Amino acid sequence: MRRNIAAWIVVGVAIVLVQSSVFASGSIRPGGTISARDAYTQGKALTFQKLVCASCPISSGELNRDRAISLKNSLEARDESDKPGTPDDEHIKVLDRDEQEMVHYYLLRRFKL
Repeated sequence: MRRNIAAWIVVGVAIVLVQSSVFASGSIRPGGTISARDAYTQGKALTFQKLVCASCPISSGELNRDRAISLKNSLEARDESDKPGTPDDEHIKVLDRDEQEMVHYYLLRRFKL
């Protein structure tokens, strides 16, 4: 009897672990798509982890609408030969391409740009 209970517990735990590993991040859906809410949340987190913090290129008090516009312009011109010419052109280099997309989305939504 105890062996049966132990076996069912092991099977139950294995099922939970397999399911949680498939959807580990909780934000990326099967097929690689990301929802708008998740992009906003991840963009916000990346903004305050890599761009706006005590040891980041931008201090926390500097992120206002004007600075968001500057960042947005730099993000939009990242692949262009003609850059906006702001310090943010260099700051966005701490982000990889996918991170830049999520930060861009966050800035557009947060500051209604």
